[in-house]
Amino acid sequence: MPTIDLPVKGMTCRACEVRITKSLVSVPGVEKAKVSASRGIARVQTTGRVPRSRLTAAIEDVGYEVGQDERAWANPDLNVWRDAILAVSALLLGWLALRSSGLTGFTDQVGGLAASGGLLVIVLLGLAAGLSTCMAMVGGLVLAISARHAEQQRTATTFGRLRPHLVFNAGRVVGFGLLGALIGALGSAFTLSGRLLAIVMIAVSLIMAAVGLQLTQLSPRLSRGSTLTLPGRLSAALGLDRNRAGYSDPATALLGAGTFFLPCGFTQAVTLYALSTGSPLRAGAIMSVFALGTVPGLLSVGGLTAVVRGGFATGFFRFAGVAVLAFAAVNISGALNVLAPDLLTGATAAAGSSTTVSENVTLDGAVQVLHTTQGAGGYEPAAATVYAGREVRWEIDSIALSCATSLYAPELGLAPVTLVDGINVLSFTPTEVGTLKYSCAMGMYRGYIDVIAEPASPHA
Repeated sequence: MPTIDLPVKGMTCRACEVRITKSLVSVPGVEKAKVSASRGIARVQTTGRVPRSRLTAAIEDVGYEVGQDERAWANPDLNVWRDAILAVSALLLGWLALRSSGLTGFTDQVGGLAASGGLLVIVLLGLAAGLSTCMAMVGGLVLAISARHAEQQRTATTFGRLRPHLVFNAGRVVGFGLLGALIGALGSAFTLSGRLLAIVMIAVSLIMAAVGLQLTQLSPRLSRGSTLTLPGRLSAALGLDRNRAGYSDPATALLGAGTFFLPCGFTQAVTLYALSTGSPLRAGAIMSVFALGTVPGLLSVGGLTAVVRGGFATGFFRFAGVAVLAFAAVNISGALNVLAPDLLTGATAAAGSSTTVSENVTLDGAVQVLHTTQGAGGYEPAAATVYAGREVRWEIDSIALSCATSLYAPELGLAPVTLVDGINVLSFTPTEVGTLKYSCAMGMYRGYIDVIAEPASPHA
């Protein structure tokens, strides 16, 4: 069959591909159309001769233009850069205000109460998670998707733009409950850990960053290269081809349920707690109410994108893009702290700078006992000094459910572990002088153990 390639301007997503494809295949004589937003091309196969003017008209009828979409590396519009600078400034001021207000301590307080096991406390823990580490991972993903959807559906009603967020959160609550019940029945088979968590975090963050670039419009060339679309068959299977907005309630609900597997430390900690109940019914209830607690934070992020209108919307979407990029940067930084601890921070301490063990280490015969407290805000103290060649009995007092509950310490020769309430005892024996690093599973909270040579005995 004859094939015609048409360059198309203005495509940004899978929904654009769907609209143009439907319009092209409605032209008499067109057998098939394959549209690529990332390449900016519509490839049409015909059963005979079809005038290009008809194909051009079909593309223009759905709001696009035929022609080469030349894009610069940097947007020449100074208004775009002004909005981005204002967004960065607002985010920094907001973070400083949050820290100075003491509201970040809310996470510590709720995390410390969570061990009581009451469902109301688990809801509060979900609220804390939705405003902290889960906001960085899941919230960043929600903001990316919701802002992109709202930007493409500017003429929709407020409810029409809010609907995906309601469905996403409903799917999240129901999905967490069902998956929680499943792990309560089958065990920890669904728990991700270690390097796999970091890889998942990077993959999700790259998606967030790609959408963030599109929203900011800072680099038209990079935005085009980062256009994310699903394969045609997968889109059809999810029902994304059945309407003009490229939207499906079931697919959105499944996405919400799928966030169960994202590497949020709070989620891992609550999952372990649910698993410890030994009851599918109670485990499902715990996970469901935890997800319910995250709804206000996540819905506020997504819902805000649904109500903006007019000229304000353009600037807001750029602001959202900068926020999404910031979330992605935080997540990628944390993942790199897990995968390559020395890459971003270098050596935390100079091994050998001390001649004796630190104050949080006591000697019990030949064994060194290292005392650490794990709270909602990380590990305290986060630094320690031990001797090489002696066994270390690491006693970690876990007093709060948080991201720090998921401990990742491969340099210590320890398997990834989720700390339980109370004293957790881990053992390892450092063999060489140096600095051994550990972190939470998301890389947000870190610590190190400086290993030094034991001084020779004066009687030796």
